[in-house]
Amino acid sequence: MTIVVTHQLENTRLADRIIVMRNGRIIEQGGYDELVHAGGLFAELVALAKDR
Repeated sequence: MTIVVTHQLENTRLADRIIVMRNGRIIEQGGYDELVHAGGLFAELVALAKDR
């Protein structure tokens, strides 16, 4: 098992499982496509990163 902490969300595309945390708590978890389609915080961050 490898744990990666990143702000570069493109690095998470190949991860088996992504855990999204806010204020020290897990708020979302799943695969890249699953989280993007769920429309939560991860999806918002991915959209913001694509706009850069």
